[in-house]
This record gives sequence, structure tokens and C-alpha cells, in this order.
Amino acid sequence: MTSLDRLESALQSPWLPLALLLIALSTVFIFGGDRGYFYRGFSHNWTSSHHLTVAVNLSPEHGFQRFDLRVMDDDGAVRYFPYNRFPIGGYLLMKAATLPSGGSLSVQIYAARILMLLFFAAAAVLAYLSLCRLTSTRWIALTATLLAFSSYYLLYYNDMTANEGMIDLFAVMLVFHGMTIFVQEGRFRQLIVKTCIALLLGWHVLALLLPFVIVGLASDLLRARSAAAVSTPPSRVLCQVKHAAATLIRSRYFLLGATTLAFGLSVLAFNFTMEYVFLDGETPLTELPSVQSMLGRTSVNTDPASASFPWRTFLEEQFYRISRMFVPYSLIGSDDATSEIPTWLSKRRGAVLGFALAVTSLIGSVLLRPRILFATLASFGFFWAVPMRQNTAFEEFESIYYVGLPLVFFTIVLLLARRLTKRDGAIAAVAVAALLLFTASSFQMSRMVHGAESAQMARAVEQDLLAIHEFVAGEPVTVLNYMQWEFYLLRYYLHQSIFRSRISSPTDHEFTVVGHRNATDAPLTPQNQHLFLYDTAGLIALYRSTYRSVISTAPVASEEFDVYLINGTLHYLEEPCYTSNFTARVFLHVFPEDLNDLPVDHKQYGFDNLDFHFYDRGVLFDGKCLASVDLPQYDIAGFRTGQVRVDDGQEWRVAHVVQGPKLIAEYPSIVSTEPIARSEFDLYVDGGKLYYVKEPCGIEDVQDGFFLHIVPSDLDDLPEARREYGFDNLDFGFDVRGVQFDGKCVASVGLPQYAIARITTGQFDGVDRIWVAEIDLEADE
Repeated sequence: MTSLDRLESALQSPWLPLALLLIALSTVFIFGGDRGYFYRGFSHNWTSSHHLTVAVNLSPEHGFQRFDLRVMDDDGAVRYFPYNRFPIGGYLLMKAATLPSGGSLSVQIYAARILMLLFFAAAAVLAYLSLCRLTSTRWIALTATLLAFSSYYLLYYNDMTANEGMIDLFAVMLVFHGMTIFVQEGRFRQLIVKTCIALLLGWHVLALLLPFVIVGLASDLLRARSAAAVSTPPSRVLCQVKHAAATLIRSRYFLLGATTLAFGLSVLAFNFTMEYVFLDGETPLTELPSVQSMLGRTSVNTDPASASFPWRTFLEEQFYRISRMFVPYSLIGSDDATSEIPTWLSKRRGAVLGFALAVTSLIGSVLLRPRILFATLASFGFFWAVPMRQNTAFEEFESIYYVGLPLVFFTIVLLLARRLTKRDGAIAAVAVAALLLFTASSFQMSRMVHGAESAQMARAVEQDLLAIHEFVAGEPVTVLNYMQWEFYLLRYYLHQSIFRSRISSPTDHEFTVVGHRNATDAPLTPQNQHLFLYDTAGLIALYRSTYRSVISTAPVASEEFDVYLINGTLHYLEEPCYTSNFTARVFLHVFPEDLNDLPVDHKQYGFDNLDFHFYDRGVLFDGKCLASVDLPQYDIAGFRTGQVRVDDGQEWRVAHVVQGPKLIAEYPSIVSTEPIARSEFDLYVDGGKLYYVKEPCGIEDVQDGFFLHIVPSDLDDLPEARREYGFDNLDFGFDVRGVQFDGKCVASVGLPQYAIARITTGQFDGVDRIWVAEIDLEADE
């Protein structure tokens, strides 16, 4: 026997591929790093902390009701915020995993993450076992599974503590394994059992069952029709119909669909009932939070202005995500999420590639045997994404449910390769390469951060919250001046506490978490860096002190509220203060001097959105309303803020130019040079900024908006979202970037840092352009 023959013999071992799969999957635990914190990107924080809060709140004390927040109103009544949108099974498992923690929140986070990684590994093993049965080749099953499960989305979200993440993916793979055994061996009972277990874990399994049941019923109907046509005279059509109907009712696919529907509706009814009882039986069914969520996720009952998501944009995004599901993360990723997308897999190219791969997989699935299983596996992601378009469009982790496409695609490629080589050794070599790719991807993903500064801040916030948790010990707490993503963390770290909606009648046993340190009074947690704990009575004294400090200066704007800017913090003051002033949402748009300082997802808007509810950031005391908001640390050109009251639709709006004094001081040096272009305004370029100057100038000259379009020398320098337009859109309003003084008008905009070919700018009245100036910088050179 030659060494090659001995190798071939060794490769026939049924346990070797499974052992290699388990070794590869173990790397997600080995490279997991510090799991005592939620942080792995802000969206990861939101989802993980939210779902774990629901899980740890499950207890006999509350009748195993699911909720994520308790709020005490001013009259002392406690309101619960139920969360019954998913089956209870996943939350019970998360609760069980956290029970041995001894009350340590860090241990709870670690245990929950390990549970998610176990579900990830179990889903991969079930996918492997199913492909083993379908291909009769363990090495092909191993390779296809490793390649499919090494994508960015699966590795990034494999430890996200959420019912709709790895728990749901496991449920999907569990049912697919049951489908495979049913089709091959006719074992129907095990499929029913697995389906019911899966429906206790999550809803995504419905997207897998739907095409399976539809195709199965269609096959049974076609067979029944063919049999009836042979045995029944053509004239007796009614008999054929009855025969087909009887066959349909006897079909196991019909029984599977009926069982799924009945059991799924039972789980849903249980959720609705629990929620209805939890809300004291006074909330109409259509207004239950779970019902509203269900309607919103399917875009049935959402605000058209916010729910609309164009089909073209939606499909482009989905196909782009599909393309990334096919590529192991180590081939496209980096240690920094801000540069995780290489040029060759840009959004547009990725969408085209994803479309081609999806079509190839769907067509190929029809050519494989058994067709019903491969077609179901390849298509079920679309059966979820399309009905849930509104939700899927914004939730990136939903991409994990396209895993069936790469599983089918790689299976097809490997089957063709095996047919050409006719040796398992070649496929085994590819499997080893896939194992190395998976390991490298797992290692690289564990090192990925969303910017060192963001990661450091998030960890510091969680350390702050641990200190606050130990001090508060479940007492009532009010939270002020926080960032939105921090509040989901607060819900978890202070899940034993009751949140106060505002401070109106503080007691000696209440605490307040504030998102900034008071300059005069020491907090109860002096070592904290971002979130600080005060006793509530002390906080009232703090705000009285702040009030005295604020009114000693002049407001930068006055309307319904007086707005003060002191040392990088905006203060909103109203006295006397009414309920409508306190409850209405405040919008706050901050415009940077340099647009490059904006977060990537805000650059297309040209400003940072810091909108907030007053009762989250402010205090009602002594008949006054006072809220404080810290502005970003970059250089600010100006801001625009105000309120729109829901009850009567009245609004107020003010704008302030922070750089006004600086522009006035720069004016003499600006006009001492020759303008680069002249029109209604003289245009100057200096120090990376474009200046607009006009003299004489009145309010009528600046009341219309300014448009500013920048064409780069290299279109690849544009943000991804702007490449199809061919220019950067930096439109602005004079009220936040300009200043009027002595009959003159001056405004400035920081230009992008890439090489600029052409600038087109001017003013428009909302429809027509009033004046236009074209500046060709390449021609000038």
C-alpha cells in the first residue's frame, strides 16, 4: 500500500472531519478575549444588553413576565415596559446560564456570551450533519460549513446576546436537519418535535418552513393530479378535484404546515396574553407593544415618512450583504471596523457580486437532489427579509439568515470539483485550507474594534456602571444627560432599580446618574469617568447652583427656552415651566467646522444629530426647567435646536454660529486676497476652507439655502453613498455657518481633505437656483 493509498484510507474515517470541525469551532471560544463587557460596537451593545436585561428580569417574583424597564411616575405608580416579541424559550435558557453567576453582572455577561457561542457551534454542527446526509461526502460538508460560517456577519454576531441571533440560527438549522431526515427516511415525528422546539426559540424558522411546505404541497398535488388523470375519466373533473383535495389533506406537508401554524399561534397567543395581563388587562389588543412591533417590523403600521425604504436601495443593500456572506472575514477584514470594506468589495460591486452569487445558488439548488431541501436552504433568507423589509433593512445582523446561500453554493462547487478530481484527498486539502481560513477569521474578528477611542470609552462606561450598580443596590434612580446607547446598558446594569421619569419630589433614598461631572459637588462615585452617581436631593442643589451660574451669563439664543453655551455645554432654561415645555422632544443638530470630524454615518447629512427628550436630560425644580447637553469635542461651526410639540404642533427653532467671532476676526485677511470666483458672493479658498463674502449684505441675501457640490479628482475618495452621484453634497444654511456684521455677510465651510477637481456652489430657494458659481481647481493649476 502506497503512502497516498494510506492517506486515502485515513481520510475515510467518519470521525476525522467532525473532529476538525470541532477544533475549528473551538477557536471562537479560545479567541473570545475578555467577555465581561458588552462592547463590540454600539449596535452590538444595544441588542445584547437589551435582551440580557429581559432574561435576567425573569423571576417568580414577577410571574416570569418579560420586561426591560420599570419606571416610577410622579404619583409613585410603577409602570413596566413588557417585551414579549419573541418566544420565551431563548430567554429561559439565558436566565439559566446566568443563575450560577452569584449576582456578578460581569459573570452574567460572560455566561450569556458563552451560551451564544455554543448555539453558534451547534448550528454549524447541524449544518455539517445535514450536508453529510445530502452529499454523502463528509469532506465536502466540512468545507462548505467552514467557508459559510467564517463570514463577517456570522463571526461578528456569534456572541451577540439576543433571541434573534444565534439562538434563532440554531433553531433554523435544527429544523433543516429534521427536514433532511424526513425527506430521506420519512421520519415525520422527529421533524414535528424539532419544529415545535424551534418555535419555542425564535420566529425565523417560519421562513424556512414556508417554502418547504409550499413546495412539498405542490409536489403532492401534482402527483395526485397525475394519478387522478390516469384512473379517472376526463369527464369526471369533480372527482379529480375531490381526489386532489383528499390527497392534500392527507399530505404530511399539509400536516406540518397545520402543526406549525397551530403551535406558532399558540406561542404568539401566550405572548399576547402574558403582555395583556401584565398591563392590567386594560390595553386594547391592537395597542399591545408586541402587536405594534409586529406591525411595524412588517411595515404594516409605521409612519410612512420613516418606514419608506426604496426597493432598489433595500435590494442593493441585501445583495451587498449576501456577497460578504460568501467571503471568509480574513480575506476582506481588518483589525479596525472603520476600514473593514476593501475597495474591491465596494457597496456597488458587492451588490452586483451578491446578486450573481444568489442567482447561481438558487439555480444550482434546483439542479441538486433532493431539490426541495437545497431550494429551501438557498431561499429561506429571502422569505424572511422581504416580508420584514422595514426591519431587515436596518438590522445588519439579519444577514446571518442568508447562510443557506453560501452553504448551497460551496456544496455545488465542491461536488463539481470532486467529480473532476475523483479523489477525496483533493477535497480534504481544500477542507484544511477552509479550516485555516476559519481560524484566521475567528482570530482577526476577536481583534476587531470600532476605533480604539470608542472601545476605550465603552469599556470605561461599563466600569462606571458597575460601580454605580454596587452603590445603588436596587434603589430608585433617575438618569440624566446620557447618550442613547448608554441607556440600554443602564437598563441592564441597573435592572434591579426602578427608574424615575423626572425629579419632582425626591426622597432620601433616591439616586441620580448624570452624564457629566458637576464642577462643585463631588459625586458618590468619584473614580468614574463618564457616568456619575449623585443622591437626588444633592442633584437638586446641583441644578440650583447650575441655574445661578447660567443666569449670570447672556443666552446665545432666546425663544421658548433661553439657550446658553458655557464651556462646551448647552443649557436650556425655561421659567416658568409648563408640562408641554418639559415633555416635548428637543432637536439638536450640531454642525462641525470640518465635516471630516463627523461619524461616517452622519457625513451624508452634514451634522451630528443629538436629539433628546427633555425629561431624559433635564430637571423640573422650583417651577423651572433646566437641561444640560454636552456638545461634541470637535470644533463646532454652529448648531440648530428647538422643539415641536405633539399636542398642538407649535414649534420653536433657533440657530447659533459658534464661530461667529472668529469669522469676524478673519474677515480683513480674507478680503485682502483675490477671490477665486465672483458671483452674488465673492468666494475665497484659504486654509482648507471655502469662504463666502458679500458687502453690502442684508437678511434677504442669506435667508435662502446654500448648495455646495464637491467633485474630487479621484471618485474613489467619495463616501460610498455618494459615488453614484459623482460629488459630495455639502449644502448648508447661513444661520449655522455665517455671521452678519456692519452690513457684511461672511460664512465658511471646511472642504474635504482629498484632492478637489471642481466646486459648484450657489443659493437656491428650495426649487430653483438663484445664482451659481463654477470653480475648476484643476484648470487653475
